[in-house]
Formats: sequence, C-alpha cells, structure tokens
Amino acid sequence: MSETVEPRAVNVAILKGGVGKSTISVNLAERLAARGHDVLFVDLEPNGHASVGLGFEEQYQDEGSDDLGDVILDEGKADPQDIIFDTDFGFDILPSTKRLETIEKLVESSNFADVRVRNHVVDPLLGTDYDFIITDPPAYRGKITNNAHVATQNLIVPLTSGGGSVEGFQRMMERQVTPLRNQIGLDILAIVPNRINSRIDHHNNDRKLIERLNQDFPQHLPEFARVDFEEIDNGEHNGDLPKPGIRKDDTISKAYTERKTLAAHDPENEQLERFDELAEIVENGEVTNER
Repeated sequence: MSETVEPRAVNVAILKGGVGKSTISVNLAERLAARGHDVLFVDLEPNGHASVGLGFEEQYQDEGSDDLGDVILDEGKADPQDIIFDTDFGFDILPSTKRLETIEKLVESSNFADVRVRNHVVDPLLGTDYDFIITDPPAYRGKITNNAHVATQNLIVPLTSGGGSVEGFQRMMERQVTPLRNQIGLDILAIVPNRINSRIDHHNNDRKLIERLNQDFPQHLPEFARVDFEEIDNGEHNGDLPKPGIRKDDTISKAYTERKTLAAHDPENEQLERFDELAEIVENGEVTNER
C-alpha cells in the first residue's frame, strides 16, 4: 500500500454506450499501477468487454464458479478476494460474468440494494488491499450502475462528439448524479473528451464538444482538453495546433485484439501521457491547474 495518497474509488461512467468508457477505465487502472499503486479494476459491464480484452474470457463465460453475486447477495458465501485475479499489467481485476444481468435482477429485490457493492467489495478492500479501485459500470440506468456510483462517490465522465454523448451525460446528471449528490455526495473528478480526431480550427463536431466543455465545465477538464479558442481563431497558434482530448487511435483497438493494455502493446504511445494525467487527477482527487 502507498502511504502518500488517499485511497480512492472511482467510477468511469455515462448513460451512453460506445464512448470508450471501458478503454479509459482499463488504461487508467494500468497507469495508476505503473505509478506504484495497488489497483483493482472492477468490471461491472454485463457485456464483459474489458474483461475479455484483458484475457479473462474464460472467467466471463464460466457460470459454475463464484462470481459477484456470490459476494454481494444475501445467499452468497464468497469473499471478494475469491473472485479477484492478477493481470499481467500490474493491477488486479474482478472480472465481469455472463450472469451479471441476472445478478442485477436479484439485487433489485434485495434490501439495501444500492449499497451492495460498497458494503461487500469497496469498503472491505479500499485502503487495506488497494490504494485505488476503478469501476466500469453498465451504460444504462439500473441497480448495478447505482451501486457503482454509491460505492465510489467519484466520477470520471468520457464524452465523444455527436451520437448523443453530451445528452447521455445530461441524463446521467439529472437521473443519477444530482439525486445521489443530495444524499451521499458524488464528486466529478474529470470530464474526458475521447476519440477526438478533427482539427480544432475547423467548425466540426469535435470542436463543438471541446468548445462547449471549455465553456461550461472548465473546472473538470484535464489540461490535455483545455483550449484557448480565441487564440486559435485569431491565428496566434503559429501553426502548432493543439490536439485536445484523448485522440482517436487505432493502436488502442489493436491492443484490445492482443488482449493487452495500451502501454503493454505500445509503451511509446503519446496517448499514455494523457492517461497519466488522468491518473494524477485520481491521485489528487480533483483537476488542478498545476502539474
């Protein structure tokens, strides 16, 4: 355990699929581990995308062994350590399982349904076994997603341009984040524009997203997403245009097909600096203006 940081659980979430949520979760966990921390990645997505991408397809498909339901449901007799595995990338994983949708239905009928993951997974492990716990919940509203919010109380939100990503963020704020803030407190650590590809000096969907985030949520934007658009539009960038956000990069997809993290597949990839900045935000518990 690291003695220089405050243990923290973080939920990477939005009510919209296809925004790279699992990719950010996995590579954030890897970067935190690379910085010397004990890290657990908890895959709460029923599709098991991250678990399979890290090489845990056998555990995902296995319906005979203990899984999350055996830990968080009343009839379960397993401890979280029983369903946690080492990865080859410096962090541990509690993998998803094909039974997760069934588990969610059983959680719905349980007492204290929204605190199951907190009581049986995060609280027993955070600060003792792990410095940081990163959760990757479903991209829809439900008891598992609620559990992830309640268990972590810290949020990283990935957004892409177009395709309803911002609207999904607004829905999550209205339906989940704001109500939970009123009851337990829930902090947004960072909003992360992801899969950005276009030039920032052209009026396209990528620019609209970055411009809107810089205007409406500057306190939650990592340094790699901040842009002075007045400078851009006045031609004061001297031809060196910023490339904000986590960029669209086929290498990330190739890493998935090789069942690796980005750093393991391409340790010189320039996007790793941005995941390192996200890791630093998690360490600090907020976006800071000084790095």
